[in-house]
Amino acid sequence: MKPRSKIYVTADVPQSCLDVLLKVADISIWESSDPVPRGELLNGVRGVEALLCTSSDIIDKDVIECAGPNLCVIATMSEDVNHIDEAECQKRKIKVVTFPKMSKDTVANLTLALLSQTMGGLDQPTYSKYVLGDKTVGIVGYGHVGQAVAERFHGLGAGKLLYSDLTHTENPEAVAEFVNFERLVTESDIICICCKDMTNSTHMFQKDVFRKMKKDAILLDSYSKGHIINYPDLYNALRENRIYAAGLDVRDVNQTHPFKTNLNALYNCYFFPYRECNHVWDLRSAASASVARSIAATLRVDNSSEVCER
Repeated sequence: MKPRSKIYVTADVPQSCLDVLLKVADISIWESSDPVPRGELLNGVRGVEALLCTSSDIIDKDVIECAGPNLCVIATMSEDVNHIDEAECQKRKIKVVTFPKMSKDTVANLTLALLSQTMGGLDQPTYSKYVLGDKTVGIVGYGHVGQAVAERFHGLGAGKLLYSDLTHTENPEAVAEFVNFERLVTESDIICICCKDMTNSTHMFQKDVFRKMKKDAILLDSYSKGHIINYPDLYNALRENRIYAAGLDVRDVNQTHPFKTNLNALYNCYFFPYRECNHVWDLRSAASASVARSIAATLRVDNSSEVCER
């Protein structure tokens, strides 16, 4: 009888994920809120058939070679795979599994939930009636996600909608007005980041931009996964009350976030999903269980063969 498979997990994951994995394999976990050190990662992957990592883990050729010939699947708690050597995985016929991508409607709902958190948990009718009517909402990135977010705010009665993108979307039915980035950040009361990247450089939102924003502005990031904001600069802007508040989605990287420890100490910075027990909005728990099922399915297929085809 073939021994149980081995899985190395580089971070603490929801119990729903572990429950699925434990049915098919033995698990070793790096039990720390800090990213797994390189040496520990290289040691931990030895002899495993599956690796569950986060976007803070660099899974290159050296890691894959240390794992050995039995490695069949690498899964990441991220929608992106730029931290994984896909070419090497393809060469070795290793399956790569990612976090399920959120639909545009889910991102739009999450954006409104983030807004509710920054406003002290107000429900939609309340902040629609008493807050949004005289507010300007700026959308950074006007693809399908940005347009869905704009439609939600339009339906809730936002006073004015602006958007900024690399190109002007020619759509006579668009509910938002195209403006340059500087005008958007200076005029908007609520700014929603709805893009992954708009330029070759990261950190569109940094100290100079925060200085241009209104002092009562709210910054919402439910989509970029940390590529757009300079977090030390955001911390300073929030601590010094240069902007009113920020709401950040932290589904990626095991619900950790660059500089989250510092930001968590601020009364005006909110993280979402913010509770593991919140079954309505705990997207991370459901998504990680989906990733675990893909790992389990791959291991079952691999274990059904006496010889791994590599």
